[in-house]
Amino acid sequence: MKNYILFLFLIISSCNSTTSQVEPLAKDEEQFLNRENKIINLYTTAAVPLFNDYKCINIPAKLQVDEKDYSINAGAAIDYIEISRGLINLESSTIQLFVLAHELAHIATLIQAKSFGLPGEIPAGKRTNEYKKAEYLADLIAFHLILKQRPEDFNFLKSNFSFLISLLGKGL
Repeated sequence: MKNYILFLFLIISSCNSTTSQVEPLAKDEEQFLNRENKIINLYTTAAVPLFNDYKCINIPAKLQVDEKDYSINAGAAIDYIEISRGLINLESSTIQLFVLAHELAHIATLIQAKSFGLPGEIPAGKRTNEYKKAEYLADLIAFHLILKQRPEDFNFLKSNFSFLISLLGKGL
């Protein structure tokens, strides 16, 4: 009987000692999650509304995050937008807004590009090919909508255009 009570005591005490504790997030990961929430909010409250007048555009409700990409990057396809960790970590919400608007502009033009027979892949060569034209068009749409609806953000982009080019590339 003594052994039974001792055994029972060990089981009960081991159950109490194995309650799972949630490990606190590392400070960097917590900051990343805060920035991720901010860019999601920016997407829903600033980028998506830029396209409200265009009802035929099927805008994705959610952003996908490429956890392994630390460059400032994003991509879009029908019903899909992916952003990089690098874009999330970028300090400028106005530049983030431009990148998000650029990607939404791609979604707006994908159906039209398909109807004109433009290729979906990146062609080789140094000329201004269909891919580069699609990039320029997305830039123009993003700049136009930001100018029209968010002039203070457009003025920031305009005054920081050199930085924007160095950050996002000369194709801008």
